[in-house]
Amino acid sequence: MRLTIQGLRRWIVVAAALLLAVLAGFFIYGRNRFRHIERDLPGRLGINVQQTANSITFSQSTQGHTLFTLKASKQVQMKSGHVLLHDVDITLYGPPGSGRTDRIYGTDFDYDQTHGVIVSEGDVTIELQGTSGTNGNNGAAPASAPGGDTTSNTIRVKTRGLTFLQKTGEASTAQAVEFQLPRAAGTSVGADYNSKTGVVVLNSQVHITTSSNGKAAVVDAAQATLMRASDQALLVNASVNYETEEGSSDQALVYFRKDGTTEKIDAKGQVRMKTDTGATVNAETAEFLLDTKSQPTRADLGGGVQFASNGDNEAMHGSATDGTLLFTAANGSPGSKTALRHGEFRQNVSFEEEVNGLAKDPRGHAEKQLHAEKVDVEFAPPRSGQSVEARRAIAEGNPVVTSRQTPSKGPEQTTRISGDQLVATLGEANALRQLDGTGNTQIVQSATDGSHNTSKGDVLHAMFNQEPVPVRANRATVKTVAESQSDGKGKKANQGPKMQTTLETAIQDGNVVLTETPAKKPIAPTAGSPGTPAKPGATTQPATLTGWAQHAEYHATDQVLHLTGSPRISDGDTMQVAAELIDYHRDTQNSSASGNVKATYTQPQQRAGTPTQSAPPTMGGSGPVHVIADRATMDHATNQNIFYGTARTPARMWQDPDSLLAPVIEIDRNQNLLKAWGEGTGSAPVVNTNFASAMGGSQQQKVWRVHSQTLVYSDKARQGDFHGTVTAEQSDEVVHADDAVMFLKPAPASAKSGTGTTKPVVAAAAGPAGAGAGAALKQSSQLDHMIATGHVVFTQTGRKGTGEKLVYTADDGKYVLTGTEVALPQMWDRVHGTTTGAALIFNSQDDSVEVSGGKSSAVTETRARK
Repeated sequence: MRLTIQGLRRWIVVAAALLLAVLAGFFIYGRNRFRHIERDLPGRLGINVQQTANSITFSQSTQGHTLFTLKASKQVQMKSGHVLLHDVDITLYGPPGSGRTDRIYGTDFDYDQTHGVIVSEGDVTIELQGTSGTNGNNGAAPASAPGGDTTSNTIRVKTRGLTFLQKTGEASTAQAVEFQLPRAAGTSVGADYNSKTGVVVLNSQVHITTSSNGKAAVVDAAQATLMRASDQALLVNASVNYETEEGSSDQALVYFRKDGTTEKIDAKGQVRMKTDTGATVNAETAEFLLDTKSQPTRADLGGGVQFASNGDNEAMHGSATDGTLLFTAANGSPGSKTALRHGEFRQNVSFEEEVNGLAKDPRGHAEKQLHAEKVDVEFAPPRSGQSVEARRAIAEGNPVVTSRQTPSKGPEQTTRISGDQLVATLGEANALRQLDGTGNTQIVQSATDGSHNTSKGDVLHAMFNQEPVPVRANRATVKTVAESQSDGKGKKANQGPKMQTTLETAIQDGNVVLTETPAKKPIAPTAGSPGTPAKPGATTQPATLTGWAQHAEYHATDQVLHLTGSPRISDGDTMQVAAELIDYHRDTQNSSASGNVKATYTQPQQRAGTPTQSAPPTMGGSGPVHVIADRATMDHATNQNIFYGTARTPARMWQDPDSLLAPVIEIDRNQNLLKAWGEGTGSAPVVNTNFASAMGGSQQQKVWRVHSQTLVYSDKARQGDFHGTVTAEQSDEVVHADDAVMFLKPAPASAKSGTGTTKPVVAAAAGPAGAGAGAALKQSSQLDHMIATGHVVFTQTGRKGTGEKLVYTADDGKYVLTGTEVALPQMWDRVHGTTTGAALIFNSQDDSVEVSGGKSSAVTETRARK
């Protein structure tokens, strides 16, 4: 809201200082003059003489000082006891040394000696020589009153039908009263004065006209009362009008200093002020303190404060239970014009602003709200021709700032910022530059498309950008506010361009917790539950990403949220990642992590009414899958997570007793694939995999250790493809080949049920525990069979077989080695030397070797001690 100090000053000064001058005239007249007339006039007129005399003069003196002089062209002593005086001119003299003289003159006076009543028969004029208190510079410029002398220091009062009661000292008139001041002129209907109590009352229709900066200002009141003993003036139903500025209240009590300057004004009942821009302030009570130059120093508003302002494309309104405004000298020197320097609003404080037009969308709409129990505002020093601008605002008591933007196209977006205390730093045109919060700070961003983001922390620091808001001039023209406020000659109006505030940077520290919920997605008609197709237009809410850190930093330029200080994130019930640094891209919903990356995947727990989550690929088991790496990337669109290490410190993944080590490990959650390879490692077998296997009828538990250049594992097919320089080891049995495919047995029922428990991410650092534990092996992957191809070499203790293909079956523990038509498999051992055949069958349970087929189709069985 644009609040001008000139408007407030005029309301105070005109209502108080000018009325003071009028009422002070009655005060001086009544106190210093009427009591002398009451005491001396009857006796000096010759009460018991019935005669007529012309041109009489009478003076009253005391201790050598003349009090008053009365002149009349004629006096008539009536038999009724009345004395008639014609063309009366009474001069009243001030105290010795003051040099002040006052006059009362009129055509006819009637004095009733019996009842002690003096009545003017015609017009009465009172000329009061002003004092420094009544005619000092109170901030109003001299008025050009009709017929008045603006250079004199005289107050003129004109009325008729004036009645003075000798016994009570009361004077009154029911006629119209006119008064003329050096700097104002006014009227009223009826007046009462009590010379003993010093109370002067202007009975009704009080009207005062003055000027400020050469323009008329008007004060009206239903009644005005001046109280001599307490130096106070009371206005009833008072109002002030200056051009387009207005002020009013049911009553206003004005307190004066001894020198006549205004010290304080108490206004009560429907206090209302309106500035030249149309902004309004309403309150039930208002107290104004003024300095010796009648400049405001403090204003206290109470009983429910309301304010409102409307512009070309904006509207603002607010409220509070009470408030305080503090003023200071505009140029820093005492006595100069004052400017607003501080404002405080208390209890149920609310500000709301609406703006039509967004920075890049002139047909959009924006709303801002502030709610708090207390708001303190510091104002910048005023600039010539500019409205008051706030520079710093402090909100306390559950403060909440809400910003809502409604574009012409697209979803409505709402941002809500709260904390125990919020401190805003403002720039030109009251544009928000910086916002700092302490204690339970929170940022909540939501949109009508279902997206919902939250961020909590101990401390908040946010920076903002400003862009001019366009104004819709007509259908063919769109102008910015800055252009619309130009006068056509390149000059801008006093009210600066309206700016739209957008978030640039947000930083939170201390116990930061974040949630990121993407927008709802439509469900394909065929994607419903089995046998129940999804309804047309149905949507699903994607899983919420939750993050924890000690420091969070967001930059709007790249829409990246940086998390440091033991950061970790969780993707619903299926994934947790911890690292030294985690970056989350809000535009793509992609994430990256670096430095001691630790991740845990669990099987999703499907809940009623929640979207189906992608099950992470396992290593064939049912327990959580753990990964540690140097860094990682998580792509939201493809649902691929890639973990990076090096050949010397590879990324590591394990589930139950099964594990995988490789420079690069990729988890494809959409395809349920697991991939591993090396970067820049050439033909080195840098992928190392360990699979559990129960061998033979006794289900003796063993572990296969496989080395290869690459690995692709499909959890759906329960198949792992190893490629390049493959080595597979089990106890003392070793298989070398170009490629190998391992087939796992179907997953156990508990793994298929879709249930699982989420374990802490820190468990990933512990490594594969209990590799030999039977309970863990029962839930882990179990090898069904393996097929190795290409330059196969199979070795046992004391034996060696070569061929082109080797098939291993876990149930019977047998290896079947075959070759080609031109190159049969061969075996060498210490006892029999070299043996060949169509197939060589190695039985790992009884250490036997069976030779099958060949040119003679003979079957030979050999045994060798291991």
